[in-house]
Amino acid sequence: MAARYEVELVIASARNLKNVNWRHGDLKPYVVAWVDPAAKSSTKVAVGGDDDDPIWDDKLVFPVPYGLPLEDATLSLDVVHAGSGEEGVKPLVASVRLPLRDVLDEVGLGSKLDRTLKLKRPSGRPQGKLQVTVAVKEPARYYDSYAPPYGQASSRDYGYAPPPLRHGADGPPVAYGQEEKSKSKFGMGTGLAVGAAAGLLGGLALAEGVDYVEDKIADDAAERVEDDLAEDGGYDGDDF
Repeated sequence: MAARYEVELVIASARNLKNVNWRHGDLKPYVVAWVDPAAKSSTKVAVGGDDDDPIWDDKLVFPVPYGLPLEDATLSLDVVHAGSGEEGVKPLVASVRLPLRDVLDEVGLGSKLDRTLKLKRPSGRPQGKLQVTVAVKEPARYYDSYAPPYGQASSRDYGYAPPPLRHGADGPPVAYGQEEKSKSKFGMGTGLAVGAAAGLLGGLALAEGVDYVEDKIADDAAERVEDDLAEDGGYDGDDF
């Protein structure tokens, strides 16, 4: 039976990843995403950016299982290392989960939500951030088939490394202006507008600082757990 809803997902990039599985070589990450574990889709291996800040700019479309209420559905994303020399072993780098109800609450059905997701290692330790755009929508009447479910060409575990992807491009950095003094030729109205914008930018900077402190606390708290799990970095599809 055809799915009543589908998820359109653009995986743009990640930042501040760490190659905790250095035994398997340089970090070559790709992302596996799904709502239905039986219909997983994956990006190609990142070729843009670098090991710590990979770029995919890849679009995936996959179904929400028929009969599953949207408020109970969850988007799952795994960042997986494709550089292992051992056949069938692709260690898990980090994961994140996003309830679809969060998307619907913010933008509704059919609209796109830009979101920066905090990644976690299996131990719960912070592992960078993932930039995505998500939309929950009704399938078009006529459309190409979904992206091949993950594992269709091989076993259910992450036993293959997808081919390289096109290079993504970051936007230009934001230019931060300086507020004019009281004798600006633009007048009081412009000064107030610039002041409001500066206050907004200051708030964003403060929010980034709070995120950093939270991540640092979680990072320290999970340090011992990560050390205990250091010898167990493997990842296979049986985890799902």
